[in-house]
Amino acid sequence: MDANESRLEALDLNRQGELLIQNKNFDKAREKLDQAIELAPMVMESYKNYGDLCMETQQFAKAKTYYKKALLIEKRGELYFLYGNACFMNDNAHEGLENYNLALTNGYDNEEMLFFMGMAYEHLNDDQMALRYIQKACVKNPARPDFKVKKISIQLRLDMIDSAEETVEELLKESPELFDGYHIKIQLLLNKGNIKEAISFAKDATDRFPEDADLMFDYAKSMAVAQKFEEALRLIQHAKQMKYFEPAKRNFLLLEAQIAAEQTDMQKAITCCETCKGLENTTEENYFDGEARFMLVNLYLAEKNFDKAHEEANQIVEKDQEDRYYYAALYYRAFCLQQLGKTQEAAALFQEAATIYRTKTLTNPNAVEIYLYRAMCMKDLEQYDKALELLDFMTNITGERAEIHMLRAEVYKLLGKTALSDEEINNAIALKPELKQGYGKEGE
Repeated sequence: MDANESRLEALDLNRQGELLIQNKNFDKAREKLDQAIELAPMVMESYKNYGDLCMETQQFAKAKTYYKKALLIEKRGELYFLYGNACFMNDNAHEGLENYNLALTNGYDNEEMLFFMGMAYEHLNDDQMALRYIQKACVKNPARPDFKVKKISIQLRLDMIDSAEETVEELLKESPELFDGYHIKIQLLLNKGNIKEAISFAKDATDRFPEDADLMFDYAKSMAVAQKFEEALRLIQHAKQMKYFEPAKRNFLLLEAQIAAEQTDMQKAITCCETCKGLENTTEENYFDGEARFMLVNLYLAEKNFDKAHEEANQIVEKDQEDRYYYAALYYRAFCLQQLGKTQEAAALFQEAATIYRTKTLTNPNAVEIYLYRAMCMKDLEQYDKALELLDFMTNITGERAEIHMLRAEVYKLLGKTALSDEEINNAIALKPELKQGYGKEGE
């Protein structure tokens, strides 16, 4: 067989391999591709398709190897894109972006790649760049609702509320059959304090999609935010009879826990959260419900059961997911030991937490919540000047926040500066009037 005939035969084997990959028949696909490589080792498609096969079987490091071989034969933009995907999925977003940019340089700029570039920047906590490329993907293909959903999530993180609202309206207009637009709009209305409008919109959404348990959850949550707890509980009971309740069960349990806590039924709230923990083994592999577990920490703290609160916080820290619950648990793990009288152990953990917080803010200087926990550690380590310095810095970058004033009030109280402490409490109440409920009168 001459070289040209061998190449044609190899291309035919590749076509068969592609179809087998599409049909998830990976072993047979591998046989076809091995034959193609043996017959004509310089056919680029063989390595490209082998890379695709490895991506489908989640062998991302091997996929990189095959895409790299394909690139040695032909430096094509699409191959840089595929290689970039393999890097990204192999937890190397920086290398992924390098290859996405090489794809652009080689004339490949389809919407999927622009979207993946946005995802990579999001993975690197660079939301400004993430939004830039997600927006480019949206312009390239305005008909992709998933692009708009991702765009909204980034806009919300960047506090671009007005822009997010505009994008939501676009999503609802262009894809009225999708749940996401309704869900996000309800959350936006709740966040803006438009509770009546949120309830009305949620009710309309559930009327339109009566079998959608997630929208029923939004409706029940809106009722709970409005303090209409009995109505919220009625909706939860109704949801339990819905056909598609099970996938949403965990969210309803957490909502029940929140309502129970508001009604001071702590035991019911704890039971709901424990049930959420029990669902971990029935969902995706290695799923860890940090939110439910951190709610348990707060519930046990409210009950002054510091042993149990410490146990839950410690489990969150040991899981080391580096999410908001992990960073919160670092502080409360030490706080619980402090309340149990284990001052030396607590001090060591406060110092460890402060070090982790400092490292985190070096890589993400806009992580305001982390600065707050760090200041709390400084307070508990009796490093009051450092705590006040951090709080002043936070005010300079975020403006006036009730949480900052409250923590500053605690520090001043510990320093014996009662007048300054009272002033900070009044400032906090001015920003968050609901805090007044914790005091007999302003400044007390």
